[in-house]
Amino acid sequence: MAGSAPTWLEAVELTKRYGGVLALDRASVVACAGQVHGLVGVNGAGKSTLVKCLTGMVRPTGGSVLVDGRSLPLGRPVDSLRAGIASVPQELTVAPTLTVAENIMLGHEPRGPFGWVRKREARRRAKDALASVSLDVPLSAPVGQLPLIEQRLVMIARALSFSARLVIFDEPTATVSPHEAALLLETVRSLAARRVSVLYVSHHLREIEAVCDSVTVLRDGRIIADLERATHLTLVDLLAPDRVSEPRVVREERSPREVVLEARSVWGPRLRDVSLAVGAGEIVGLAGLAGSGARELLLTVCGAAPFTDGSITLGGRRLRSANTLFAVESGVGFLPGDRSLGTFPSHTVRHNVALPSLSRYARFGLVNSRAEKSAVATLLDRVALRAHTEAPITSLSGGNQQKALVARSIGSNPRLLLLDDPTAGVDVATRPEIHAQIRTLSDAGVGVLLVSTDAEELAELSDRVVVFERGAVTGELTPDVMTPARVLAAMTGHPLPAVRQPKEDR
Repeated sequence: MAGSAPTWLEAVELTKRYGGVLALDRASVVACAGQVHGLVGVNGAGKSTLVKCLTGMVRPTGGSVLVDGRSLPLGRPVDSLRAGIASVPQELTVAPTLTVAENIMLGHEPRGPFGWVRKREARRRAKDALASVSLDVPLSAPVGQLPLIEQRLVMIARALSFSARLVIFDEPTATVSPHEAALLLETVRSLAARRVSVLYVSHHLREIEAVCDSVTVLRDGRIIADLERATHLTLVDLLAPDRVSEPRVVREERSPREVVLEARSVWGPRLRDVSLAVGAGEIVGLAGLAGSGARELLLTVCGAAPFTDGSITLGGRRLRSANTLFAVESGVGFLPGDRSLGTFPSHTVRHNVALPSLSRYARFGLVNSRAEKSAVATLLDRVALRAHTEAPITSLSGGNQQKALVARSIGSNPRLLLLDDPTAGVDVATRPEIHAQIRTLSDAGVGVLLVSTDAEELAELSDRVVVFERGAVTGELTPDVMTPARVLAAMTGHPLPAVRQPKEDR
């Protein structure tokens, strides 16, 4: 980290392997009193692994962490907490039925000689922690009744209640409003002013530029840059793939296509006046960070999330809010980003792949197993998956499970396919195979709505990219200007001149 502030924590060449995968490769960072250090990188760059090593959630394969010059025992969260390392995760981790004081002191309540909680001292410590984040709420209030921003401040107060010297923030503004994000950034600055070290992990590069004294950039598990006061555009240049710098080849113009999805002025819990359309055979990418509204739109279109106003039309049929059966009957296929939500772990590969198509192989309620097995084998061939169809789906690697889910999506014969990070967690050989199947479906007339946290994937696959931020559509990238760098710049909240506003009649 920059500056003359004393270094009290130093991570030295931390390395972590998961089997044959090198997730972190000799990464070194330091924490200085009163400084905010940014940690950036695309998904899979190694940020989470580094944070888990520092907080004791995982034991690194190699390297060390020094606190005040002494080696810290690794792989035990309690030792990291005792050393003054605390984290505030992206997910909301409060016990909603417990009080503010109980949430702050949970797990480290002061106790008397017979194990009784010293409530007066616990309340005093909780009050001091709240004061450190400038939050004035009753200690006896149930946390679940507080506004979201105040619940997040309670999480920060809890981290500080461990006498934290380093607080790690993981995407703290991912799901909050711009006003709430500003409040959180102000809290970060106030912590630094009190000589607390902050490690700030975020995809929001404007925030990194605004609040961080220094920045470490990770790619493929390795540190590729340590910077002082990095600008947003400098970080975009480092994060975007070097080999793709010119606009991609524009796909051949097609004749006007039937509209398979039309959303008009859709409002929902995390959507604000969203309008867009997808034509048959068109791949529309949605670019945005966590909480931007891109993923929320997918869930709304497939009927898994409600909308409160506006209209969604699927192939000429108007979708009723939160009606998954109607969406399926209208020809919507959905590949979730979390494989644990898409697979049935107690069932075989065959059952997982055939599930949406069982009605085609059944008569009078009885499934024709021979027809089912033949169809599944054909689908697995299409995604180049060689697996025993009667083996449990959990016996496959993560990448092969993803292939099986893609095969299932193909087998459902969708008119509109919703894809949520379709190549997340797959190897470099599997990725082009999945991309090829997506293009094949598009060429066959299937409309595709693609959410991806990978800017290169969006630029490679999409006919156009719609940009989301804070629940709203903020612009659109057309094929002639669509590069990974420009997509990344747009999705991290700082559109370049190449980003244009979408047409109102789209």
